[in-house]
Amino acid sequence: MRALAMMAFFLALSPVALSEAPEDAAGKGWVAGSALSGDLMYFQRHRERYRIDEGRYATNLHHRSVQARLDFDAAFVADVFGFNLGVFGAADLENGGSPDHEINFFPWRDPWSADWRRRNAQNGVSLYRAHVKLRHDIGNSKWWGKFGYFQPSGPGTLGVNWALMPGTWRGAEGGGEISRDWGKLVFAAAWANGYKAPWYRDIYHFRAGNGKDRVRNVVSFGLRYEAGAASAEAAWGEARDYLRNAHLKFKWRREFNQDAFASLSYQFYAASDRVRGHDAGYYAGGRAWQHYFAWNAGFAPYTVKAEFIHTRAPSRAAGHLGYFVYRLSGAYGGANGAYDLWWDNRSDWNHNRESAFFLSLGRSLDDILPLHGFTLTASAVRGQGGRVYGVRETLRESAWSLDLAYLASSGALKGSRISLHYTRYDNRTHQPSWEGFKNLFQDERDFKFLLMLPLRL
Repeated sequence: MRALAMMAFFLALSPVALSEAPEDAAGKGWVAGSALSGDLMYFQRHRERYRIDEGRYATNLHHRSVQARLDFDAAFVADVFGFNLGVFGAADLENGGSPDHEINFFPWRDPWSADWRRRNAQNGVSLYRAHVKLRHDIGNSKWWGKFGYFQPSGPGTLGVNWALMPGTWRGAEGGGEISRDWGKLVFAAAWANGYKAPWYRDIYHFRAGNGKDRVRNVVSFGLRYEAGAASAEAAWGEARDYLRNAHLKFKWRREFNQDAFASLSYQFYAASDRVRGHDAGYYAGGRAWQHYFAWNAGFAPYTVKAEFIHTRAPSRAAGHLGYFVYRLSGAYGGANGAYDLWWDNRSDWNHNRESAFFLSLGRSLDDILPLHGFTLTASAVRGQGGRVYGVRETLRESAWSLDLAYLASSGALKGSRISLHYTRYDNRTHQPSWEGFKNLFQDERDFKFLLMLPLRL
């Protein structure tokens, strides 16, 4: 796997990768329809976490890292067959904290093989996209498929972990869409027997929560109906003989003019750890679920978001998780689900009986600064009510963040991005990190800086 990735990376960087294509008309047409793209990224982070036993903050993550991405999207042959290739490399310029910082590769091969004696991330290259793609249009219907290393694109329960790059499934996905006067119907199915988070170089098999028993494969089915500004989606997935998940998503969005919009969404996520007689023991009663409400609006130069989640992940024994997981693998990085919620405020806000409120206000600075493209955003979250087995305290946590971002929309640096992010997180319980509330850490101070430059190819 690593040798193949290295070969693909350096061949793609070679200037002869496309110049040696056939010179006939068909060859020129295929080259013109294909696309080669890439990015160069610099990421710097310094995160401090409070240690209860020592009564002080200590460095948790402290690194400067670079990544480079290169993608080749081949044009379709006969408007039916094509392929996509994607590779990225990562390296640390400095690392004075933990080796598992997600922007480089962890120094162990999968989520079940952590070796905390290692202190440095592992520089390297990874092949993250390599699939054959198919498509065929019949009247008002469109059919498509892909096979190999891919990121899901149709409705379903499979999603990917994100760092600067996405995770990768090994398997196949196919689907279609039918458009009529009454709207559009979009459906998809997926099957996979391997996955890798973007902080691992190689695909690995699925395993049960004990890290030993192999889970053969996962499947997913999804259906979405779109009509004007509204859509409704239902999906179901299963890790064979291990876990199941499902969701319902209802969304509405309206553009009033170029400078104003509003959107509403309600989403319901569910998970079951009892499949065909097998009980993973994650949740009391075998089920967990989460409700998510979101309202977003924009009226230039402002954008506002107000969101709410409530979680139930019953916990009545020491072995229960006590928090909700929407993925077909128990391990962090073992897989991921098609989960829309993400607040860049550190915690997952997902413990049993916890309710969390999120509010953000963003402002474009185009009418203030001579250089257009700057945005300033402030956000805050408060979570409360969490209760888990073995802990007398009721969970209370909060965080606030500031973001300053710049996106070049024209000129020689078009597509370039710079962002600064700071979060202050407060865990108001007396539980040490990862104890009691098992998906929670103590107070943090987190600073991130990102520079992203598109490669002109």
